[in-house]
Amino acid sequence: MRLLTTLLLLLPLSVFAQVNLNTEVFLVAPVTQADGSVVEEWQDAGTIAPGDKIGYRITYTNTGSEAVSGVVINNPVPENTTYVANSANGQASTITYSVDGELFARMQDLKVDEDGQSRPARAQDINQIRWVLQQAVAAGKSGSVEFKVRVN
Repeated sequence: MRLLTTLLLLLPLSVFAQVNLNTEVFLVAPVTQADGSVVEEWQDAGTIAPGDKIGYRITYTNTGSEAVSGVVINNPVPENTTYVANSANGQASTITYSVDGELFARMQDLKVDEDGQSRPARAQDINQIRWVLQQAVAAGKSGSVEFKVRVN
């Protein structure tokens, strides 16, 4: 027991840093502007129906007293939805995808076996998204990553 206690005391404080995640869900609705252009607006989700586009925003907050580096955020694509191609984003992050929940790679590098043949993965094959933050998150600081899906 003393050995365990001694080892724990020798660990750097950053090991105990804490990053909390909070996920918000939005309805992504087309809104016509005065000039006739249409932009997507993230609105209160309210009632969601098949065919709707939904946005997920995952906010990360370093609640510790030290900067945290190497933050990785994994998020599943919800059941009964289809990932919207190229919609995942996050400032200063590397984004990879998975079709099986185990192997993560850039979209263009993912393959799917179908009927004994290998083919490039498509947006509808994606079931996990991973963001690796490239910069440390300072104590008390927050940021966010996001993606969109279409309800089946």
